[in-house]
Amino acid sequence: MNGDEGRVAELERRVEELRRVNERLGRELVAVEAGRRPATATPAARTVAKLVAERDGAEAELAELRQELERLWPDNQALRAEVDRLRGGIVGLSRRARARLSRP
Repeated sequence: MNGDEGRVAELERRVEELRRVNERLGRELVAVEAGRRPATATPAARTVAKLVAERDGAEAELAELRQELERLWPDNQALRAEVDRLRGGIVGLSRRARARLSRP
């Protein structure tokens, strides 16, 4: 599962990066004088369209991976809560200490 979770994290990072780039390009396009057409409108529009398509594709892939994770690990939240419970408190501390002491 670590591979899938790593892939999800990577896709989330890419989507966020694409959103930032998209926002920056939008600000740059707006910054150009309102009544004047920029000389690079076509390349800028292509860049925006490409980034939007890439972002949408990454979001779709991310949604698919999340659905797959939910299908494979339906009790994911319950498992995380149980891991947190086992690791937490005095019992968790003693369990980890005992494990460290038993290592060669």
